[in-house]
Amino acid sequence: MLSIALALAAAGLPAVEQCRAVSQDPEAALAYATGLQGFIYGYPLVDLGKQQHNETHRIAADQPVAAPINTIAVYPHLLTPETQGQLRAANADTLYLNAWLDLSRGPVLLEVPAFGARYYTLAFMDLYGKPHHLGTRTNGGAARRYALVGPSGGAVPQGYEALRLPTDTTWMLGRVLVTGPADLPAAKASAAAIRMTGAAGQPVVNAEPLRPFDSLLYFQMLNAALRTVPRQPGEAALMAQFDQAGFGPGRQFDSAKLKPSEALGLGCAVRLGPQVLASRGFRPARVQNGWMWSGAMADPGNDFLLRAEVARGGYVNAPEESIYPAAITDDRGEPLRGDRQYRIRFAKGGLPPVAAFWSLTAYDRASSQLVANRLQRYNIGDRTPGLRFDKDGGLTLYLSATKPRAGAANWLPVPATPFHVVLRMYLPQPQALDGTYTLPPIERIDP
Repeated sequence: MLSIALALAAAGLPAVEQCRAVSQDPEAALAYATGLQGFIYGYPLVDLGKQQHNETHRIAADQPVAAPINTIAVYPHLLTPETQGQLRAANADTLYLNAWLDLSRGPVLLEVPAFGARYYTLAFMDLYGKPHHLGTRTNGGAARRYALVGPSGGAVPQGYEALRLPTDTTWMLGRVLVTGPADLPAAKASAAAIRMTGAAGQPVVNAEPLRPFDSLLYFQMLNAALRTVPRQPGEAALMAQFDQAGFGPGRQFDSAKLKPSEALGLGCAVRLGPQVLASRGFRPARVQNGWMWSGAMADPGNDFLLRAEVARGGYVNAPEESIYPAAITDDRGEPLRGDRQYRIRFAKGGLPPVAAFWSLTAYDRASSQLVANRLQRYNIGDRTPGLRFDKDGGLTLYLSATKPRAGAANWLPVPATPFHVVLRMYLPQPQALDGTYTLPPIERIDP
């Protein structure tokens, strides 16, 4: 795979100028149209395939985790700008656990110790980007034994509870709450006590990273994935179109056999596909006081554009597990900028309604990455020590790149660049899900 990948990568993609002329060539135009459908449909399958390779191989000396298939890797620390790696919009509340599962050779067994009151969740992401959860919400923190079963099936041992997953290749991203720096060793011990047993994967070796968004490797990886996943109801005609274009589940994709016009059309689909997604963008189902959220993000159904956009943004949990309202503008409708100062005021009794925890995090808008600050504070929320409540019992948080006049106690440092914020609500109460609860606006404070 790697040698083929390098050869495809060397070929590169057509220039934007070439893509503008695609409509003048019927074969290229048809290949582009079908290829763009394939790019959008297959985004999570290819993105997760890339991530699987890059996390089961050593592609960089400083990558945070690398482990064989069917093996859990525990991140050694809470994420910071220096340790966030490839994760987009990563949280700084929980210790992460990472594993890539291959269920084609039978169930993978999972033994989880009692977590008690410590919140945790294990999210199993199928290749279409849909999450399936185990953890505090499903078992109350009690010790459990699970058998993870894919479409290839296999016997479930006695004493194990079956969790059936839609694709044999599955990404597990676990989260274990850390209440503060002093709690990190205990959280790491709890995470390390989770045991996974399955067919052994190849040892981790050094490798070049896969970059499928830079070449026709995209369609090679999509083709490989489509040949392994179960057929989805109602998609026979779409798969037939993909077959005709050479990358569907009934074909073996070979870029060397493409006509020049077909290679041009498919190349332009990969070249322009990200622009199509960016132009469509995230369309929230609910916007309140500038905060955007969509309950459909965890299960977009046949909205392949939304599914691709969710994958491009970094994937999500099921809403009953957690929701992430996000904001990119202030109370005046203007983009959030690091050279301005802002505040968010929660009235008395108006803090985010959750059964686990809540926190607010700021990210560089262009990269969705955490940005270093002198305070080394990358979120603020219900576990932040020293928060000062208002005289009436409310809570005011300050967002700025420089320390506000009110001091550092309630200050969330933000990037000096344009930024966006995400308010995480883990185990949200019903009023947070149905819109009854409304987050306060982000008010701009004039100097």
